[in-house]
Amino acid sequence: MGNTSRNHLNFACECVSAKGGYSDPWAAIAQNNLLPDGTKEKILNLVAEKPKTIAQLAKSLKLSQPSVHTHINEMMKSELLRESEEWEKRYPTERYYEPNFPVVKQGERAEFEKLCSEMAERVAALFEKNRPRMERAFKRTDLKERGWEFSDIAQYLYAHVQRGARRLLEERGTLPLREKHKNGAEWIFWAEETEASEDK
Repeated sequence: MGNTSRNHLNFACECVSAKGGYSDPWAAIAQNNLLPDGTKEKILNLVAEKPKTIAQLAKSLKLSQPSVHTHINEMMKSELLRESEEWEKRYPTERYYEPNFPVVKQGERAEFEKLCSEMAERVAALFEKNRPRMERAFKRTDLKERGWEFSDIAQYLYAHVQRGARRLLEERGTLPLREKHKNGAEWIFWAEETEASEDK
């Protein structure tokens, strides 16, 4: 019998792949369907403003408390939420919830903006400088014969560079590896606060 093994495709986004494990440290959020609907996202947006109780969330969302309780339980199990230990409680039995991942506020974003923009400019300039070499490499492949242009794979090449840089930084300890969570999923997650005009 011949070799029945097959190569696997790595898709543009790991979040659409059942295979997983080759690129983005947040992809397991989508792979494991941890944010399957808009309600959970709305809950995260509300508790990111300040920790809230199930009753407060139910009132804001115009949902029943049992419905919100179900969402909260699921998000606690997936470790997207945690109980807020520091929030002042009016009653001993009150439970306040907050995101279980960093939320970078607008003012905090501003602290990093100039530095990140400078680094982005350097990366963009490096990519542009090497475009002729990439185009020569493209001509040595069969892609053109199969009807594709360099522009069709330019995003792939950029993603390959970016993922390679992340892998090197992880190996060097500059970037943390994905964290393994209680449900077995491995991910690192974050969110950033934007102005309302950016969301439109």
